[in-house]
Amino acid sequence: MQLAGTELEGSYMRYSIIMIISMLFVNNCASIGKDKIDLENRLKHLSDKYIPDNSLAVNDISLKEENGYLTVNGKTTSRELHDRLSAFSDSLSFRYEVMLLPDPALGDSVHGIINVSVTPMRERTSHTSQMIDQAIMGNSVKIHYETGDWYLCQTHYDYVGWITKSSVYKCQDTYKTYWEQNANYRLKDLNTTIYSEPNRLSIPVSNAILNNRLIIDESVAQWHKVMLPDGRIGFIGKENVELISKGLDTKEHEDLIISNALSMKGVPYLWGGNSSKGNDCSGFTQTVFKTAGIQLPRDARQQAQIGKLVKIENLEKGDLLFFGSGERVTHVAISMGGTDFIHQGSKLEGKVDIHSLDPESPIYNSYRKKTLLFAKRIIALSTD
Repeated sequence: MQLAGTELEGSYMRYSIIMIISMLFVNNCASIGKDKIDLENRLKHLSDKYIPDNSLAVNDISLKEENGYLTVNGKTTSRELHDRLSAFSDSLSFRYEVMLLPDPALGDSVHGIINVSVTPMRERTSHTSQMIDQAIMGNSVKIHYETGDWYLCQTHYDYVGWITKSSVYKCQDTYKTYWEQNANYRLKDLNTTIYSEPNRLSIPVSNAILNNRLIIDESVAQWHKVMLPDGRIGFIGKENVELISKGLDTKEHEDLIISNALSMKGVPYLWGGNSSKGNDCSGFTQTVFKTAGIQLPRDARQQAQIGKLVKIENLEKGDLLFFGSGERVTHVAISMGGTDFIHQGSKLEGKVDIHSLDPESPIYNSYRKKTLLFAKRIIALSTD
């Protein structure tokens, strides 16, 4: 009987220990679960505050749970988000492994200049990934991270995406400054060629498109000797380039914008396109305004946030028309003055074309009239 009592007492103690451990485990899991929810809520709050537009910053942060521990990892370009989230993670005793970009491993080489006429900017590190934008020759980018054959880049208008390394001339701040101070000429044709000799029968050095930036080294007869971002030398016809527009008055801006918009009539629609080879609606407007030295944001919804509201009956050349549903902007066009406008259509038009808001016009676009939200004036503000 004594032995049975001892065995019973031992079994009870083991059961009690197991129950205590189980309760501690359950309580710990519950605590981790609550802390995880708190951190997710804090991450959302801080992200909304410091990165309201994910296309203009890197916000690749996630939570990983393993063996009862939570780790916060990923990358961001926002120092405020990084530091605030780090402090909150410390208070919850979470591992914090979020990299503040640019990657410290890049050292001083965090700049690049696009060295091909146009290159895709993709959502992920794959040629099959969605193209979200394009970058064109002579424009600088900030390099935030590199992996394999790709750089995570941010354009001079803050758009973020992946570009193949072969399309970017990686450099330090001194060369970037030198390039931006001296690359004062832009291509004014939709598409042309830079040759190895001042002769159109010579071997090409590079294709070139509208708004490509170049350094002119010297002139030879009807040719300019030019330098590309990576140091290549070539020749281009004088008629193909011009000084980047500066100090234009309102009418000169209007005329330049409309003439360049008309020159792209018929250029096909391309999702994510931002060049004279192919573009989407906001890529078209950004490209056209760039010819007049005006830098617009990338997306239609971003372009809609700048400028001054104007009444539809008071439209002038170069005003931007915005279309959509409710408060959501989904399309943008350039007014030609009055009721006519030029734009890059999507599935409805498929190319750059001219349409009208006037029901009596032969080029009336009923769908665009129905979805018109408002208009804004950009040019006058840019010349003040």
